[in-house]
Amino acid sequence: MLRLLRAMLVASVLVPSVLFAVIAWRDYHAVVAETERNMNKTVQVLHEHLHKIFDTVQQTLDRVDERTQGMSWDEIARSESVHVYMKTLDDELPQVGVIALIDPNGFTRALSRAFPVEPPTNVSDREYLRVQRDHDAGLFISEPVIGRNTKARQFNVSRRRSGPGGPDGAFNGILVAALHADYFKDFYSRVLPGGEESISIVRQDGTVLMRVPEIPNANPARLSPGNGLMQASARGAGEGMYRNVSQVDGIDRLYAFKRITPYPVYVTYGMPQTEIMATWRRNMLLYATFALPATLALVGITSLAMRRARSEAVAMHRWAEEVRNRESLEAALRQSQKMEALGQLTGGVAHDFNNLLTAALANLHLMAPHLPAPGARYLDGTRTALERAKKLTGQLLAFSRQEAVDPQVVDLADSLRAMDDLLERSVRADIRLDWDLDPGPQRVEVDPVQLEMAVLNLVLNARDAMPDGGRIRISSRAVADPEPGVEDRGAGAVVLEIADTGTGMPPDVAARAFDPFFTTKSMGKGTGLGLSMVYGFARQSGGTARIESAPGRGTVVRVALPATAKCPAADLPMPEAAAGATGPVRLLVVEDNALVLMATVEGLVQEGFEVMTADHGAAALELLEQDSAFDVIVSDVVMPYGVSGIDLARQVRERWPRIRVLLTSGYSPESLTGLGSDTVVLPKPFTPDQLAARIRALLRPATVA
Repeated sequence: MLRLLRAMLVASVLVPSVLFAVIAWRDYHAVVAETERNMNKTVQVLHEHLHKIFDTVQQTLDRVDERTQGMSWDEIARSESVHVYMKTLDDELPQVGVIALIDPNGFTRALSRAFPVEPPTNVSDREYLRVQRDHDAGLFISEPVIGRNTKARQFNVSRRRSGPGGPDGAFNGILVAALHADYFKDFYSRVLPGGEESISIVRQDGTVLMRVPEIPNANPARLSPGNGLMQASARGAGEGMYRNVSQVDGIDRLYAFKRITPYPVYVTYGMPQTEIMATWRRNMLLYATFALPATLALVGITSLAMRRARSEAVAMHRWAEEVRNRESLEAALRQSQKMEALGQLTGGVAHDFNNLLTAALANLHLMAPHLPAPGARYLDGTRTALERAKKLTGQLLAFSRQEAVDPQVVDLADSLRAMDDLLERSVRADIRLDWDLDPGPQRVEVDPVQLEMAVLNLVLNARDAMPDGGRIRISSRAVADPEPGVEDRGAGAVVLEIADTGTGMPPDVAARAFDPFFTTKSMGKGTGLGLSMVYGFARQSGGTARIESAPGRGTVVRVALPATAKCPAADLPMPEAAAGATGPVRLLVVEDNALVLMATVEGLVQEGFEVMTADHGAAALELLEQDSAFDVIVSDVVMPYGVSGIDLARQVRERWPRIRVLLTSGYSPESLTGLGSDTVVLPKPFTPDQLAARIRALLRPATVA
């Protein structure tokens, strides 16, 4: 029964639709044929009118030539009777603006509108004079110009003046009649019914002499070779039809054209395709008024019988859609939990590694002076391995969002422009960098170093995905509404996109691209931490990162960051060193790791500092209550007993503002914002000489410009 009902429903729609389509097809061709007949009648009228004008102008110029036969140019210029004769002819022709006689040197010697012509106007730059001087062009119709005397739009009809020795081909100046554009505009405006139809006068080479309606500053000087009229002219067609999109207003029109034989001019009449379609649609609406109710009644009866079956199908579809949505949400939740667990795991491992690396580098630095010369190369190898381990732990901490950061307000577009040279040097010669940075503020609050590392990692990944070269597009823009996953700080969001034209990734690879240590590169070509560092940077900055990719279609990495309304703040003035301080610099080193504490203290003592120690932040505060005569406090960030290095720095700044604080950690679940310019961070791992140099830089008095 259901199959029968479906077949009846299909037939009740299909049969009337097919019949209606056949009627519509036949009616459309009938409307087009009727339109073409009417357009041909109109263009015939326009042809007769324009042909008569050109014939009249030619006869007028011939009569002026006969009147001045045998006269020298000086005689013509002094002859008032010649002027009166030309004026009489001019007054009889409303389409003619002026009749002129121009000598071989290009000077106007007689005008129908003025006598005498003083001073003579030089028209050597006009097209009609150049053409007639080169060869006898017969009755030549020039390009449209603005009259020097009338200041009105016109095009000129010219012919050579007969030579003094007869028609021997010698150039003896020209006779010119200027045809008013306004005359044709007024006449054609009465012909047009007032819609979007158009009438044009076009020279055989495509120069548009006149067009109605006229659109200021939009008329093309010449039709393109691909225009339908130009193609018909190239075939030698004297009349016909063609369809074309106007170069002036972009309207799709059907055109009828006819050549004004023997003159090299065409007149065209264009009808908008929308008006043809509107006529056809009105006919179809009339037909549909009768056909639609019967069809709807038949469909309604059949649909009523199928309502219950459809309801059941819709319910089943909704249930399946809910199942798919739930599975999608569960997959997203599992992915989020996996990334969070990986972040916590890698953060803890990297934190412990940083302490071990700090102790190893410090002891290596202390041991270096005591090794004999042959052992120096082994020492360099060990130091290189530790530096690579340092870079690896930094990438792990960036992914886990537990790296010590110093967020600052920066303009993303300005930061990207500052990286231009670095990125250009990072890609090969067969790869082009395209920039698309929107103007306007794009302020975000991020760690500038992490931002630079993230952009560099993305560009290097894009480079490696294009072994045969290609294009990398770097774009940024501000958006009003933050997308899901971006903190809403009331200022919208800023989106950074880096797209390549490389090999792309299949869906299963794109889904794991942010996982740490996941890489598709060959052994030794990558650690798999580049994209995970980008993901960690985005999440730690309050934003999110996403990948769109498909095999053979390139990859787009989109990093969305919360925008901020803050302006880049000026650095706070650095406290001055204690006046009159003498003797060695006193340091308080706060570190809960015994290996790091031992190596750090030994290195600082060798650097000439006086050092006291505390195992944790609470012990440091107790010591400061008894003795606060320290110049600098060097403290780890993550410590036990409820007082972290950041807590210690804040309390020292409030209670002992004279003392400066140097935090030494690569792991920080807290933000360093607001600690001031007298609190700086030295990421672990480091060597004693690096720590000593940072302490001395911190104690150096601020320079006043």
